Amino acid sequence: MVNPQSATYRSGEGVFRLPAMTYSGSACRDISPEQLYYVQMPAAPIVVGSLASTLADKQPGIFLENFKPYLNLGIPYYCPRHYGWEPTVQLPNQQQVSLYWVRRTLQALFATLLPKGDSVDAAIKVGSVGLESEMLRDVLPQLEGVVLGTPAAWSDTYRLNLREAVLESGLVRHAEQIFFLEDAIAPILASLHTQSKDSSKHQSLKGGTLVINAGATTTEIALVDLPDNPKDLTYSDFTLCSLPYAGHFIDQDIVCQLLYPQLSEPQRQQLLQESDFELPLPGQPDLEKRDRLSVLLQNSPLGQALLKAAGYLKVILQHKEEFTLNVGNTQWSVKRLDLENRVVLPFTQQLGSELNKLLLKTGISEYGVYQAFCVGGTGVLAALQTWVRQRLPLATLIQDSDSSTGNWVAAGLASLPLYPLVLNRLQQQYSDYFLLSELLRAFSEPALDSGKYLYSLEEIMQQLERQGLNTGACYQRIVRLVEGQLPLGLVPSIENASWLAPASKQDLLYSADPTNTGIFEREEEQLYYPNFRQQQRLRQYLDIVLSGIHQKFEEPLIVKLGVADSSI
Repeated sequence: MVNPQSATYRSGEGVFRLPAMTYSGSACRDISPEQLYYVQMPAAPIVVGSLASTLADKQPGIFLENFKPYLNLGIPYYCPRHYGWEPTVQLPNQQQVSLYWVRRTLQALFATLLPKGDSVDAAIKVGSVGLESEMLRDVLPQLEGVVLGTPAAWSDTYRLNLREAVLESGLVRHAEQIFFLEDAIAPILASLHTQSKDSSKHQSLKGGTLVINAGATTTEIALVDLPDNPKDLTYSDFTLCSLPYAGHFIDQDIVCQLLYPQLSEPQRQQLLQESDFELPLPGQPDLEKRDRLSVLLQNSPLGQALLKAAGYLKVILQHKEEFTLNVGNTQWSVKRLDLENRVVLPFTQQLGSELNKLLLKTGISEYGVYQAFCVGGTGVLAALQTWVRQRLPLATLIQDSDSSTGNWVAAGLASLPLYPLVLNRLQQQYSDYFLLSELLRAFSEPALDSGKYLYSLEEIMQQLERQGLNTGACYQRIVRLVEGQLPLGLVPSIENASWLAPASKQDLLYSADPTNTGIFEREEEQLYYPNFRQQQRLRQYLDIVLSGIHQKFEEPLIVKLGVADSSI
């Protein structure tokens, strides 16, 4: 989609990109109805895209950006005890907003694809490569599927929230029509499809292929040895890695390593407010410290100015050896060499460590990688691209600018139906929430007609197979559930507790008896006893959490994906 307020133009064409920003507040009264999206109540309109940022600067309200990680935190649910939505997250600016509202704002972004978004007065224009606007208007209401990107290490909770936002937006009607593809796999599919359409104009991908997709929140890596026939490519061919360090943390490291040392002592005290606060190490995720640092920076005018300066310096130093910023009475001077040595170098060292692991797992050597994608907003860093060239001397470097659409990931998501074997079908069909529900159904007290309550893993699998579950397809995930590892995000983790508002941290629905957290107890080696008390508590919790969503977990999802004609 084309956002005229933020798009740049090349050869008269708009860039198909929509900033993931939303605003809801009093400033909505001053804009036309065509620019609003009503996702909850007529009294709560939402503005999306760059206009949201403009309005948020004028009037108070709820402004959301960089909210993607919150959707991996947990599932929004209506709490009957509080008569309100839980959990509530605390934004870096100390504003509190329910996770339900975060998901609703994502729904508003998806809703821009509906026909309203192409009206004459709309702020967001919907377009497509290869489809005229009139044909596109006819196609969108008849979608058979939606493909979404996901970080490799993120949970089924994230996918559940995205599915729900898509269903609420009305793009498709059924959960099985929504598919997920890892962000690092998508560029390869896009390139394969491009070369299949016109092999004379495009490099033919062969053999070892690396993808580094460095975005704002995570850096996704994939390594694969491509088969001779691209149609033989399967999900199991890929080895994936997800690093929770990317553009936002690079901005933090520019602040910490390059700008903070130039501050006066009073400015440092004003910024950090805590004498014992330790800055995170450059290139390291160190999530607890970075979450706290984010709050400190966002709550300070100086901190906000530093972050803006960091984002600007990250771009301008790609073209200049040194640059000096003047903000009020403060002057900051930064050299490109310092950026590369003190910020980008620690990042590439982390990448190098992860790449070594992937090479070892796959048996591919550095000289056996013949093409390397370096894409995403952070992938444009010149020092990162130089590192890739040095590390993989025989690889051809491929960037987003080499894509006819300007975005390999988006094009790859659209190409998934042409390569259906690349879908992680088992995760699609058997989500963690479905497997948990199956275990609870199979081992509830009424379901067990014998007096024996001590089971081996084999007997647990047999009980599930009687219910029709293909246990061989998801054996290890079932074992983890039996061992007490509940789906990530079902209960917000301790690592993400700092994102929750104080009231949500104390909510009893999140508390668990530390001595009885699993749905099974291990009596002895490989023998398990159903923990009926904990199962009952978990059922009650799930009934509340899952009662207000479209998705059901009574049956596996049917996977229908693929097109007959690969020339499409």
